[in-house]
Amino acid sequence: MQHSQSQFDEMMEDIRMSLPVNQELKQELRQTFVFKRGHRAYSRAWTWTGAVTAVLCILLLSTVLLPEKAVPRTEAASLHIADQFSLIEQLGAENSAGMAESNGILYFPLPGKGLYAYGNGQFHKLIDGNINYVRVSPDGRQLVYTEDGNAFIYDLTTHRGQQLLQGVTAHNQVETPAWSPDGKRIALVNKKTVPSGLSEIWELDLEKGTQRNLGEGTSPSYTAGQRTLFVERNNQIVRINLANGEETVLDSGKYPSVSQNGAYVAYVKSQGEPVMEDVWIADTNFKTKKQVTDNHLSDAWDQRTGTIVEGKQQALNTFEQPTWSQDSQSLFVYKVFHTNTIWKKLMRFNITQTQPAPEDVVSKSIQALIYRDENYAHSFFNYDPGYLKGTNPRQVGYRITGSGQVDGQRFVDAETYLSYTADPYYQIIKTHYILADGPRGFKITAMDEKENIEVSEAAGVVTLTHNGNKQSLFAISEIPNDEPWIHDSLSNIAYNEAAQMIWFTLKQTHNNDWRTQVMGFNMSTRQFIRMDTIPDVQSENLIVDPDSKYIAVDIIQRDNEYHTDSFVYNLQTKEKTVLSEIIQGTQPSQVHTRFWNHRKLTFFANIDGRDVFFRFIPELHKLDTDNTD
Repeated sequence: MQHSQSQFDEMMEDIRMSLPVNQELKQELRQTFVFKRGHRAYSRAWTWTGAVTAVLCILLLSTVLLPEKAVPRTEAASLHIADQFSLIEQLGAENSAGMAESNGILYFPLPGKGLYAYGNGQFHKLIDGNINYVRVSPDGRQLVYTEDGNAFIYDLTTHRGQQLLQGVTAHNQVETPAWSPDGKRIALVNKKTVPSGLSEIWELDLEKGTQRNLGEGTSPSYTAGQRTLFVERNNQIVRINLANGEETVLDSGKYPSVSQNGAYVAYVKSQGEPVMEDVWIADTNFKTKKQVTDNHLSDAWDQRTGTIVEGKQQALNTFEQPTWSQDSQSLFVYKVFHTNTIWKKLMRFNITQTQPAPEDVVSKSIQALIYRDENYAHSFFNYDPGYLKGTNPRQVGYRITGSGQVDGQRFVDAETYLSYTADPYYQIIKTHYILADGPRGFKITAMDEKENIEVSEAAGVVTLTHNGNKQSLFAISEIPNDEPWIHDSLSNIAYNEAAQMIWFTLKQTHNNDWRTQVMGFNMSTRQFIRMDTIPDVQSENLIVDPDSKYIAVDIIQRDNEYHTDSFVYNLQTKEKTVLSEIIQGTQPSQVHTRFWNHRKLTFFANIDGRDVFFRFIPELHKLDTDNTD
């Protein structure tokens, strides 16, 4: 018995880290609790005494007498959603589960692969294993995660992990742990895998080494400043007063998630027939609430055959595991698409107390198309705009060129830049948008295409077409050449109207060799500029930032078409940055640009089978993972 006690004390010392410990109380409060460190299990059965009961009574009385802290807040109904874009996706094969965020780092579990850290310009694996849920301690120093039905703690400073709790029998598994706001307790779900499927929530006290049963439920989430816990039970959102055990049913729904500041709870709510899920945000006292997403009906699909079920509709999306950022300004949600196959994206919803301005609405509608989310783009209109271009030629940038008010109507003028992949074509569309304010903020009521500019190559001649009027710019034969290389073809092209510059990539050959020239053409002086010569590659795309300070070129290696990369050039110094080389951690197999936005380049890299978004800021030579404004 004494030997078992020393093993337990050693394990608890590691878990507690620097937390203060009442050793005397720890010896008194004992329950059945199975711990494991590394691959060696230690267990001990504790017995209750009259002293334990007395101490518990004292603890309960002390919590009852603690006043709830007032949390300054804006009511949930007054919040606004600034944007909702995908951070990571795998084109139909995403299988990620419950993630978490702390200090700008996303902790991202991939069942069957491991736990990854995504932020500060990197995406790298922390832990191997079949991990499906993670939460970060309030001080940002530890993770609690679940793997194969067991709970573990991982120290982010020492990079050491240990098993915290395992199921009592083979018929139990541990799910969805949650940290208390003070970091001293962890609530988790003990789920029965036998036919009854009963799920109970247990609270572990890391200081005292005790546990207590809080009753049935799933998805626990503590409330900062209060001794309350939100749980899901029988498709209802239930708030439990941990001081006196009082329970309140607040709404129908699942996956309750309380913001770090204790002001709001996000959850997924089902309504209507056919049933549709949407994400909602409510005040933690449920005084007000607001619908965040706008799901809609779509064709129903037979998952066995992968074909449409005629005459039947279903919800396009379902939603999983809403999770707040540490600063309570963003909400992460898994958005699941139900078409001929089931696939998901991790979305980020930026929460603001300020209503988006008309310029923001137009910007986000264009960005939605850049991210190829036409449904989201439609949400910025108060009418059905019909088909909005989201494929080739695809949007690769935009600029807001003006805004104001005429005859009581708000307007925004914008340029959108489009390009074909692996084809010398570039387009600028200048659009005049009319917007009106309404119950859900500004919406686009009309849009009018004012100008259309196209630059393309045909039969060896580059032509600019402005509202139907064509102008020949130069022929490929005019481009200076280095013998014995031969001009083969233009691969990509881009145009900056303000600078009167054409940027292009030119494939050249010599015997069995080839190379790509990155070049410019000054329309005013009719001079060609050579930026770079890249051997054994062909360009896939070229985009120029709206200020004509930088260009980005996607290349494909000649001998390995599955290895792609992107180069960013400073147009004044000709300095080149290879994007794959500035990504820290696990190196990508592919890199592809997405779009320029105010001299910031959003791109995505395929790392360990996932397409991960980054943003490169060339003026700072800095990489970050914040891909929205």
